[in-house]
Amino acid sequence: MASSGKEAKKKEDNENSTAVVAIRRHHKHAYAYLDKALSIEESDGKSVISKEQAVECYKKGINELTKGIQIDCSGEGEEWERGRGLQSKMQKNLTTFQARLDELVSLIASQCKVDSKANSKTNGAQPVFKTPLSKRPSSSKAPRNNIPGMRNGGTKASVEKCRPSQNPKLKRHVDKDPEDSPRSSFRPSTVSNDWKIELKRRVSKIKSFDEKIINQIVDEVVQNSSSITFEDVAGMDTAKRLLQEIVILPALRPELFRGLRAPARGLLLYGPPGNGKTMLAKAVSHQAKSTFFNISAATLTSKWVGEGEKLVRALFVIARELQPSIIFIDEIDSLLCERKEGEQESTRRLKTEFLLAFDGITSGENERILVMGATNRPQELDDAALRRFVKRVYLPLPDCKTRKILLVKLLEKQNNPLSNKELDKLASLTENYSGSDLTALAKDAALGPIREMNPDELRRVSASKVRNLTLDDFVSSMNNVRASVSPETLKIFENWTKTYGTQS
Repeated sequence: MASSGKEAKKKEDNENSTAVVAIRRHHKHAYAYLDKALSIEESDGKSVISKEQAVECYKKGINELTKGIQIDCSGEGEEWERGRGLQSKMQKNLTTFQARLDELVSLIASQCKVDSKANSKTNGAQPVFKTPLSKRPSSSKAPRNNIPGMRNGGTKASVEKCRPSQNPKLKRHVDKDPEDSPRSSFRPSTVSNDWKIELKRRVSKIKSFDEKIINQIVDEVVQNSSSITFEDVAGMDTAKRLLQEIVILPALRPELFRGLRAPARGLLLYGPPGNGKTMLAKAVSHQAKSTFFNISAATLTSKWVGEGEKLVRALFVIARELQPSIIFIDEIDSLLCERKEGEQESTRRLKTEFLLAFDGITSGENERILVMGATNRPQELDDAALRRFVKRVYLPLPDCKTRKILLVKLLEKQNNPLSNKELDKLASLTENYSGSDLTALAKDAALGPIREMNPDELRRVSASKVRNLTLDDFVSSMNNVRASVSPETLKIFENWTKTYGTQS
């Protein structure tokens, strides 16, 4: 019985060894055929005959890979593991070289078709190609230096390293997942809107930057992303008037805004946080007939040395190509803060490049580009940056009248439960509250009726039975939500406005 068990085990080991040996044999034959196909393409890959010879070798190599992959290798043990690992590598090679085969077959058919048409039209003369050079099929020559494991000391086992991600020539034909493609972000299929496709078509003639950089800037373009208008923004009459003069009216009547009437190229919105600076920018993006770039410091910074300067140059080059343009930079102090002696060299170069592109030798007098910045810390801006922002508009905390308008807009969602007299009283009680503070206060007050119910009652009550908001709810919530801007901060803004601000 013992000898019988040993014989069975010996027989099983022989079967394991035979299967793995067969896989290795198919891999070896496949390598020989594929290496020969690549050699043919290297030596003379332009003629149809050479392409056909390479196709035959590719077919034989692919056939060997397929046979090796189909061998059953489901057992357990070290030999089986090696066999499965080799099959996995062969599967990757199969995908790569099958794609190359499909490409060659397509090129042969295309070349034969062109030659046939040319010969029929010219009666034997040299073929005349009417297709532009940039749109002709690329050469099928695939140097083995581009394929790991096939040259420069590569071993036979290293043929499995020939993966699509390491061979850009084969990659565009192999990728099945569009997200893996290096140019996936440039294909129309990844862009949801036709207008963005049109933008990329318009900037496609810019050849001084990589497509990746151009695409990164174009992706920051916003078109009518919000339905907010100037009427939705309470107060801020000075800012809205300046935006009308700088953005809206020149777009409607450009012939009137020339020479001394040419609109300013820099507008700075500053003031305490939460007062609608970004909301104004949304209104501009909706109403202005301009290309709107929504830029942040993260858009123009990179871990690679020199990449940030390229992004800044590309931003202004694309803005000139798509003008009239508006470049909106929120929290601009993070990008153009005062230059100091101990700061990093890359940050300093980025600021310098931005200032030169904004208003330097390369800028033109008739350019219709507006750089609109928003900040809570205008005192930290560099003097050179401040000089370029000709219009500097202070957006103060809302006054009593504006606070009442904001409260009415907020309470529209609750059917305006407060009377006009109660609204006046609440507006007077919320002095020094910013727009965002009023929003937080209204949300907290809206929970007042809910807080009065116990959990069981809350589960059963219908929405129509919940009582309306009252003035007492707001007064109670003022203990939880207080003004976020201190008087000292307001004093800083007022002093800076007296020195640098645009007076209404």
